[in-house]
Amino acid sequence: MVDFNYEIRYIKATLPEMEKYLQSRDLYRLIFVPTEKGEPPYPTLTIGTFLLALERAKGFSKTAAQQSQWKKFAQETDHLRNRWRQAWLDKAKLDASSRIRRWQDFLREYLQKPADQIDRYVYEARHRVILELLRGENPDLREVWDTLQQLDQRLQERWIKGDFIWESEIQAHFPADHFWYLWGKPC
Repeated sequence: MVDFNYEIRYIKATLPEMEKYLQSRDLYRLIFVPTEKGEPPYPTLTIGTFLLALERAKGFSKTAAQQSQWKKFAQETDHLRNRWRQAWLDKAKLDASSRIRRWQDFLREYLQKPADQIDRYVYEARHRVILELLRGENPDLREVWDTLQQLDQRLQERWIKGDFIWESEIQAHFPADHFWYLWGKPC
């Protein structure tokens, strides 16, 4: 089961590696993070996967202790982001370019054969959320964000509003007016 602790384990494991990762040429970095029974494997480290885990952990945090722990990791992230600003931006740019291609490929496959791809949407939507988080890091990537806008328009043409597609515990953190692509499904 994915919950606050699942996301925090990823953050705890990746934060100590972040400085080396930012100094490397790698876009993806394998980090071993043990999972508990029934949990999905963790993704490779990118700026986007890290930011997604941080946002999801914030959404899952309910107790004062969880909120305090999240705040500590958010402050450490801000420190790294500021200390390694250019490297952070460079990695965010590479990640955004890679994610837009992956999201575009999925949508192309989906639009060609919707029945074959609909089950993948819940997983693939994470790329769209990561793109939104990366836009906040580096809003000047005009070509990427223009492509994203075009893809959103195509998706909205086939969109059916509905229930939140991820864990209900985090739905308040991903409101429908901003994260519309998590509230329903393509038809």
